[in-house]
Amino acid sequence: MKILKLHPLMTISLLQMQFQRLLSCNVTVYVHNSLGNAFDTLREAGFPADTLVEYPIDETLSLREFEEELEEQFNFSLELCNKKDNKPFTNKSMHLFQLIAASNGREDIGHQLDITLDMLLNNRQAPPGFTC
Repeated sequence: MKILKLHPLMTISLLQMQFQRLLSCNVTVYVHNSLGNAFDTLREAGFPADTLVEYPIDETLSLREFEEELEEQFNFSLELCNKKDNKPFTNKSMHLFQLIAASNGREDIGHQLDITLDMLLNNRQAPPGFTC
């Protein structure tokens, strides 16, 4: 089972990397009908939770159902895109498991992403050498 991890201090770029790793596709995130990259963190984009949310992904959902479900849950919308040309998928009835199965698994950035999430959650201190 794939788990989407969302935290209010997570950046939109980190969210996009997580989708690439979990679903083997790219994603374009929209907040209030504009590109999500205009916001620094999910909190600024209207993310409703104050702590880490682990959201299990139902791989039997169609792309359309998954996009709609996330929009209802988290106040941002997204569009799943092809990994090669970053264009939105036109067949929205395709299931998520079909995306995952089609990947060849050669690009694994999972370890790097997990390190970044750990740093986000556990490193609440200023970096060494940083003074106010």
